[in-house]
Amino acid sequence: MATPERRTSHVPAVATPPAGPVPVVGPLGWALTLAAGIGLILATWMLYPGDNAGMWAGYRDGIIGTVVILAAMALNTSLPAKPALGLLGLCGVLLVLFAVFLDDTTKVFVTELVAGVVLLVGTGLQAAAGRR
Repeated sequence: MATPERRTSHVPAVATPPAGPVPVVGPLGWALTLAAGIGLILATWMLYPGDNAGMWAGYRDGIIGTVVILAAMALNTSLPAKPALGLLGLCGVLLVLFAVFLDDTTKVFVTELVAGVVLLVGTGLQAAAGRR
């Protein structure tokens, strides 16, 4: 017959949840930042008008989308995360400012505003998760 295990006094009776960030916050933030960059680049090809204003908005948002995708990919490497997070935050703020202050078509306005807000939320989630 097996002997039962003894309880020691140093083991708590109630399990306490571990302190720290939820492990899903970081990957969700990374997915949001990557989706914002990909969506922004696809919008420049498919949604923006072919006139002069659409052309310049396409250039501007295509460059920002490429920077966002590169910075999001840099977050999955061993490089320090703070410069990439700062760059992502700056791109999100720029997109929101471009949407609010530039006189563009409704498609460009909505695309820049949504991509900027999603990028800022994703960057905030990624920063809240800390380094893995």
